Order: sequence, then structure tokens, then C-alpha cells
Amino acid sequence: MTVTILQRLFGARAGRRRSVVCYLRENGPIAYELDIFTAEPRERADAMMDSELSWAWKGTTRDWTHLTRISLSAFLADVPQGILLIATEGELPTEVDDQMVAEWIRKFCRLQPVPLTAAVRIAPDRQLLFVQQHGSDPVNQLLDEWGLDKGAAERKSYARLGEHSLESAAAKLGQP
Repeated sequence: MTVTILQRLFGARAGRRRSVVCYLRENGPIAYELDIFTAEPRERADAMMDSELSWAWKGTTRDWTHLTRISLSAFLADVPQGILLIATEGELPTEVDDQMVAEWIRKFCRLQPVPLTAAVRIAPDRQLLFVQQHGSDPVNQLLDEWGLDKGAAERKSYARLGEHSLESAAAKLGQP
């Protein structure tokens, strides 16, 4: 009984919750390392779909797929194996492909106008959320919905991400 009350108050994984790390750099997007889909994947995905953002993901065995209520179960099944997830304000194009996303990411990293507003890179051992340093209102609202306390994040250099950077994800798109 006591465990159930504590779980309700602090969440089922409160004791195992990792702190949030923010990888900062002078210009370009920053990355938050946090458990996005570990504890409550369905709730996090619901918040994404309820936001003003449109989402698509690519899994290890699935090509680009729009995240909708219909595709939600496939999305949740792909997350543990690793995915790249992108978000735009407004509608995504009907056809999303590696070349388009790689170009969006390159422009996003250079602070050039692009539909991309956020990206999430999930690996079996690491979950990274990439956003601009001064995110748009829809992005900030989603981060608030997820309970991300940006001010409490441990800060590290973006360069420490190495092969886990967003630029690295763009370079890998389309490779066999």
C-alpha cells in the first residue's frame, strides 16, 4: 500500500529517474538527454500528438511514417530498437524521405529557415531531444507538458555528443 502511494506521488520510476543533461553550444540547436519514452511512452506520445507539432519517425526497420493515432502502436513498438523522430509546425509533407530530412537537419543546425522545429534521437542506451536554444511556443509548451525543467539540467558541451549529435544523424541518413 505504501509503495503504491509513493508511486502515485512520485511516479513508478522516481527512484530510478535520471537527471536531465543539456548539451549547449554557442550557436545552433541544443540537446537534452533525458528519459523521454522510458517511463511513460504512451503519455509522452499522446502529448506530442496533442501539441501543435506534426511528427514523423524512422525506425531501424521502418521507413518514414507520420505519427498519428493509427500509427501509435507501431511507433511505440519501434522506440526500444531506436528511432529518429522529427517535428514541424504545421503539416508535414505527405512523402518524407531521408534526403529531405537530412537537408532539414543541416539547415536547422545552421539556424537557417526550415520546417523542422525539433528532433529526437532514440538509441537503446540514450535518448536525445534537439531543439533550438530559443524554441518556438509549441515546442516550449510540449517541453512543459513533459515536465522538463530546463533550469535544473546539468550543462555539458555539445561537442561531447560526438557521434550522437544531430549532425551525425543527418550524415547517417540514406547510408546502407
